[in-house]
Amino acid sequence: MLRKRILTAIILVPLLIAALFFFPIHWNVLLFGLFVAAAAWEWAALSGFQRLSAKLLYVFSLLVLGIAGMSTLSHATLVIYYLFAALLWWIWAFVEIISRKEINQGMFTTTAGRAVGGFLVLLPLWVSTVYLLSADQGRPRDLLFLFVLVWVADTAAYFTGSFLGRTKLAPKVSPGKSVEGVVGGLIGAVLLAWLCGTMIWNYEFSLLMQWIGLAVVVVLFSVVGDLTESKLKRVAGVKDSGNLLPGHGGVLDRIDALTAAAPVYALGLILLAKS
Repeated sequence: MLRKRILTAIILVPLLIAALFFFPIHWNVLLFGLFVAAAAWEWAALSGFQRLSAKLLYVFSLLVLGIAGMSTLSHATLVIYYLFAALLWWIWAFVEIISRKEINQGMFTTTAGRAVGGFLVLLPLWVSTVYLLSADQGRPRDLLFLFVLVWVADTAAYFTGSFLGRTKLAPKVSPGKSVEGVVGGLIGAVLLAWLCGTMIWNYEFSLLMQWIGLAVVVVLFSVVGDLTESKLKRVAGVKDSGNLLPGHGGVLDRIDALTAAAPVYALGLILLAKS
């Protein structure tokens, strides 16, 4: 499984980086939309929609609302409200996951709840990634850093948890995730943010501390995104959201951390720019 994951990453990661650097913005908007559509298809199946027409309607509705959400990108205040609403949703999701003692209680335990949850999870992801590109005039610096940050934190958490993990974070939802793993991921995030801030962007001390703080917050929320998708799969009774990516499962399995990290990161950048 690990070998398949590595081979898939070797193929997909260079393609994604090339698209970020060489595609115009509208092509990347379409590319991200395809990923979101694939994730929405998987979410529809996990929500209990078995008929082809129901899945297609779910995906179509999400894409239409996503395009409508992008109309806020030309209005700075609306963008902040939109991203802040996403932040509140993820805070609520974390409280839900941690406070519920049984997997069949609370969030995602009804078909309607799972369906609505998909909109709350996937729409802000698409809008915030497009915002990160458009705000940086099509340059992929911010978006690429987000991808690398989540990947580094996830990798550090995996290896730290594998060797040192003792205290389960949310055993009912994700038995393999440990507090020690989260700490390892945070350390990886701090090191990456410090290296980029000092060696690439030459931030002064106060801005560097804010940058590192944002990285820590983003990684914490990425854990919430991971746990949220894990609960959805537990309720649905499946191990993976799909089988599109060899060794990784479905598209949702690869972007689960980003679903929470992206809107929080975009909001954080806006607030740092205003400070």
